[in-house]
Amino acid sequence: MKPAMKNALRKAVRQLGTGALPATAIAIAVATLAAPACAEDAPAPAPELTSNIGVVSEYVFRGIRQTWGNPAIQGGVDYAHASGFYVGTWLSNTSGNLYANANIEVDVYGGYRGAVGDFAYDVGVLQFIFPQANYDKITPAGSYAKKSYDSTEFYLSGTWQWFNLKYSRAMTNVGYFGFTDNNAGPGAFPNKPGAGVTGKDTTGSWYIEANVNYEFLPTWTATLHAGRQTITHSKGLDYSDYKVGVSKAMPGSWTLGLAYTTTAGADYWKNYPSVAGNGTTKDMNAGTWIASVNRVF
Repeated sequence: MKPAMKNALRKAVRQLGTGALPATAIAIAVATLAAPACAEDAPAPAPELTSNIGVVSEYVFRGIRQTWGNPAIQGGVDYAHASGFYVGTWLSNTSGNLYANANIEVDVYGGYRGAVGDFAYDVGVLQFIFPQANYDKITPAGSYAKKSYDSTEFYLSGTWQWFNLKYSRAMTNVGYFGFTDNNAGPGAFPNKPGAGVTGKDTTGSWYIEANVNYEFLPTWTATLHAGRQTITHSKGLDYSDYKVGVSKAMPGSWTLGLAYTTTAGADYWKNYPSVAGNGTTKDMNAGTWIASVNRVF
């Protein structure tokens, strides 16, 4: 399997599994995974540089709405070496109503991919970066102690034909996007006052997800996703997210997608007040339809 195709599926699984729906050439990637293993004498794949860009009606990550009900422009660049090692970056606009003093997310990642017969595996590290964002910038300024939203996760993923299973774990004391007993303790969530972080931080928080990407007709791919977010040292913050969708591979490496995503147990995100202090609220956990258009270069 070409590294670019593996990367396309990994990117699609991440975005579809986490809610961002822009399906980066899912149909092409799935078709490649479903093909028989290459013969032993097949030439080694050459290093490959790919890029992608897309627009979604709303950016949703692990079931939680990231753009306050607004569309997002997203894109990335990936380099896959013939050895199996890869690096990449991906960007999306977010909302300053959710991340204080920031409107963009930058993801930087790297790892290694390999395959044994029909089974493909992927292990790596992902760094989430929210430039200039910090909890001490929540309005009114100084309401909370300084703490970055930036988070680092280790991930391990396995794919067999059309089925993928992935485990991600927070590696640093930033934990779950900076959640601590100071800024997300009991009482911090208006819709569920008893929920919150009960320990010092949320180091070791983890997310496990199962994804199905099945090409049921040529160029048409059905997607199913179920995930479980566990936030360590907390009470009432664990939740599940689900998604069902379909994508259509178009000429010119374009992909169109439509999906519905929802959550269970994330009611503490309901009526979430803007951290920008503008008086608006949003049901960050609400079920949402997501339309997308993507292109891979």
